[in-house]
Amino acid sequence: MYIENRGQHTSLNAFYKLVTLFDISVDEFFYPDKLGGESERRKHIDRMLNDMDEKELIIIEGAAEGIRKARETEGT
Repeated sequence: MYIENRGQHTSLNAFYKLVTLFDISVDEFFYPDKLGGESERRKHIDRMLNDMDEKELIIIEGAAEGIRKARETEGT
């Protein structure tokens, strides 16, 4: 696949191949204002979550719910 094309705009097909190949979210291209506030840590965690299977996601979900529940009980 060739990316450079003599100053012309990259085709949608080439764009799709690139974002798929590099596992890049297209949201940052189409909605740059919405994602500008995300920290690098949040992006890193999101990429790790994408590589997890359903069992692993259940564990992460339980941990996150436990943290939230502990935070709620701190004030009481």
